[in-house]
Amino acid sequence: MFQRAFAATLFILLGTIAVIAGCSKSDTASTPTSQSSGGGNAAAPAPVTGKITIAVIPKGTTHIFWQSVRAGALRAAKELGDVEINWNGPRSEAERGQQIQIVDDMLTQGVNGIVLAPIDANALVDTINTASKKVPVVIFDSGANTETYKAFVATDNFKGGQLAGQRMLELLPDGGEVATVRTAAGSESTTQREEGFKSEIKKNPKIQLVAEPYGDSDRNKSQRVAGDILAAHPQLKGFYGPNESSAFGILGALRDYKKQPGEIKFVGFDASDDLRAGLNEGMIDSLVLQDPVQMGHNAVVACVNVVRGKQVEKKQPIEPVLATQKNKDEPKVKELLNPKLD
Repeated sequence: MFQRAFAATLFILLGTIAVIAGCSKSDTASTPTSQSSGGGNAAAPAPVTGKITIAVIPKGTTHIFWQSVRAGALRAAKELGDVEINWNGPRSEAERGQQIQIVDDMLTQGVNGIVLAPIDANALVDTINTASKKVPVVIFDSGANTETYKAFVATDNFKGGQLAGQRMLELLPDGGEVATVRTAAGSESTTQREEGFKSEIKKNPKIQLVAEPYGDSDRNKSQRVAGDILAAHPQLKGFYGPNESSAFGILGALRDYKKQPGEIKFVGFDASDDLRAGLNEGMIDSLVLQDPVQMGHNAVVACVNVVRGKQVEKKQPIEPVLATQKNKDEPKVKELLNPKLD
């Protein structure tokens, strides 16, 4: 009798343990993990109160534009105090893989934040999402198709393209053939400039956009394709270069073909010694100017503020300015044409 009772009690006890174990296993399996979807940020790290190191990663390092960004970044670091800038970027603005590797290297080095100008709006998405889970990321100059960054500091590029297009409308009221040397496929900033330009010139049906090849952010290639356009379209009336390298290439091609100042209406984008000289001699009618020094400065300030636990505005646009023969010597325009890099 005792043995039967003991066996029954033992059976019930074992069954209860099995049920409890099963419930525990089920609960664990149904509990969502802490992984975020869509590349979202993980829990924000504690604010940093000591020395801060910010990685600033441009699209490239050779153009005067990026040197101006660096000057602004260094100026911000000096103003903020106890901030170090770790500057590195691809030599060419076409080297997506190298830029991804640089971001990875910066994370390995243990920087406190990343300020990045993505070469490609899509190719850098996974990299940005991964980095954003570890440190604050601020995007500057050119956008990316993700929202995991903390702030976006950039020229209003579509508006800049519109300014160029509006100027071309003024220069060619009777219409004619125009062309542009596009910058690079996947570059969000210059694509916006190109689309802004086209949105304006189509307002005059007499203006025909006859060619828009890519120069791939390369001065020499931009000059070659601009020369090809001039050879194929001897009646060309207007040219648009939506960044420094494309504008430089067009300027070189116009000189190669012995074009006289004003013979072909040329509107460019950005500033450099060569482009400024082209503007002064009349080969370039006008230039849409950015403020890369301010851009580098504001991007670093935004990143440091986030690292220090402060709130920042996510969208921080910078207005473009059109430099013409008439206003190029005005103080504000002159400063943008001759950025201080000290």
